[in-house]
Amino acid sequence: MDWLLNTPITHRGLHDNITVPENSLEAFGRSLEAGYPIELDVRLLRDGYVCVFHDIYLSRMTDEKGSILKKTSKEVKQIRLLGTDEHIPLLSEVLELVNGKVPLLIEIKNRRGVGQLENRLLHILSDYKGEYAVESFNPLVVKWFRDNAPGIIRGQLSGAFGALRTPSRRALLRGYLFSRLCRPDFIAYDIRYLPARRVNNFRLNGIPIIGYTAKSPEEYNDASYYCDNIIFEGFTP
Repeated sequence: MDWLLNTPITHRGLHDNITVPENSLEAFGRSLEAGYPIELDVRLLRDGYVCVFHDIYLSRMTDEKGSILKKTSKEVKQIRLLGTDEHIPLLSEVLELVNGKVPLLIEIKNRRGVGQLENRLLHILSDYKGEYAVESFNPLVVKWFRDNAPGIIRGQLSGAFGALRTPSRRALLRGYLFSRLCRPDFIAYDIRYLPARRVNNFRLNGIPIIGYTAKSPEEYNDASYYCDNIIFEGFTP
């Protein structure tokens, strides 16, 4: 886990979301040039392929509407990100580009039944020679990797989740109720809600904390006091 703890990680690649879109091959290429690990998001497409895209809906990052979950691998290759020449990449394209040059932190975006995306992701990564770790807000995804691929480094994403209506839902997504069930190798925590007593307890018990997402040198420096490593965007540490 040395890379996960010691080298700052680019949030969806080195992007500016103007000329270089997030989660694009161009953003990942810039991370490679700078030597930074890459955090990225994966989703399952309608035809069983895995793409790299953060949102469920296409409207923020493209000129299209609707859910990306209803698209096929051929269709997403035709969709342009923020009006640039960059398309929504498949995970296989990203792996071919990165080719082990820097490590990958793969966030699994899955609110549905656990298993299909995770199995597909495990199959794709089975031949990949580079370093990587997986993480998710969904504790059941983290548990799936504990049960089915315990050798893969896995992390539980968490934060305050104050906008959620029910305390039980907040507790579930924070991962505290599931920490024994999932046994994450690390906790990725929203730096806007630091310091947090429970986060400090995890760290005292030997579970590393990865903070997300620092958007300025000031935020980076403040969060570094509470975290073992930081995910960043909008500047370079």
